[in-house]
Amino acid sequence: MLEKARRVIVAFSGGADSVCLLHSLYSLYKNRIQFFIMYVNHGLRDEKALREEENLAKYYAVKYGLQCKIVRIQVKKEQAGIEAAARDARYEVLQQYMASSRADRIALGHNSDDVVETFIMNMIRGSGAAGLGALSPVRIPFIRPLYGLRKAEIRKFVRAQKLPFSEDETNQQLEFRRNLVRHKVIPELVKINPELHAAVHRSIELIRMDDACLDDHAESTYRETTRKQNDRVVLDMKKLLSYNPAVIGRVVRRAIKEICGGLEGFESKHIAGITGLKDKPSGKQIDLPKQLIAQRQFDEIVITRKQRSKKRRITVDPRNDEVMVDSYIVRIHTESSFDLNGRKKECEVFDLDALVLPLVFRTRYRGDNLITRAGKKMLKKIYSEHKIPPQQRADLLMLCDQKGILLIPGVVRAFRGFVESKTKKFLVVDYEHIA
Repeated sequence: MLEKARRVIVAFSGGADSVCLLHSLYSLYKNRIQFFIMYVNHGLRDEKALREEENLAKYYAVKYGLQCKIVRIQVKKEQAGIEAAARDARYEVLQQYMASSRADRIALGHNSDDVVETFIMNMIRGSGAAGLGALSPVRIPFIRPLYGLRKAEIRKFVRAQKLPFSEDETNQQLEFRRNLVRHKVIPELVKINPELHAAVHRSIELIRMDDACLDDHAESTYRETTRKQNDRVVLDMKKLLSYNPAVIGRVVRRAIKEICGGLEGFESKHIAGITGLKDKPSGKQIDLPKQLIAQRQFDEIVITRKQRSKKRRITVDPRNDEVMVDSYIVRIHTESSFDLNGRKKECEVFDLDALVLPLVFRTRYRGDNLITRAGKKMLKKIYSEHKIPPQQRADLLMLCDQKGILLIPGVVRAFRGFVESKTKKFLVVDYEHIA
């Protein structure tokens, strides 16, 4: 836990656990390690009780001659609940203080009872292996020195040492899920197995060993089945589906971590939603936490951040103009005659008098369609037929007159505005692919 550590932040709540943690670490390592006390006031309980806890933090700072930082934060309720929101906010400010104080570790006061409670709560939620083993003794920079101790042992020790601590009255309120598990569920399970805590710890160790093995396998699979493109990860479904579902889920989680840096806020239902896109049509999209989306794009699943597409509109001079359109340079000019037999592949010619000016390059509008030989066809269907990735469609520029779409460079032209024997003005559109 403390190998090569020189500066350690002790997360202090004022309860028996954090008092025991601070006292024990200081007593054992005061000559080797510089300790910092940090108390986070979430503002969620009675002001008098919170003030007493702040004063306890200051008391122990003076007692041990340590720096003490007290931070007051406002917690916004999230979908996961107020407790989860408070925890996330607390971890965020702890890591901010770690950076500013140049600390090596953050010591947390979780004990064996917390491990069992978290295991059961995550089991009820339907968590996978990662959730069942969520509280580990060491996950740098976080360490949990009291991991193997029962809460009753800790309280007995603190009282024997005559160390003052606070009691959080909300720990008795059963409307909080963790308290319900702590005071009602676990006592009943202990009646069935008095060695419940030891049994849960054994299960967690076995789960972690299996999980680590599968993670190693998934890492090599990830390299074979995915590719990174800027701020998105592309999963090759055909390759990925040849693997065991346990490996597939880990590859998906690995892809999320590649974009977000972590899995906070993601649950098994989100992973199932992403893998379930294999049975959906191309273009199907699901929303994910942290402003991510996952989308089926033909034989691939793309995970990326949500992007607000920008509407663009560029007016074109039909007499002579040059426009940069996506990966094309488009040159437009008007001629009084044109030899269609010498027309290049990347060139379209229109009867200018058959068009309704002005001409513009623009992004798509809701309800856009294209005139084809068979009649009107929705733009969405055109894109699907030409396998334009859904992620690119909103930003694709099209040449249009006031009647509608004339040309999507490199993709398709409309079945109108064709040159005839009576054509007097030829609109020539040359486009050159540059990327």
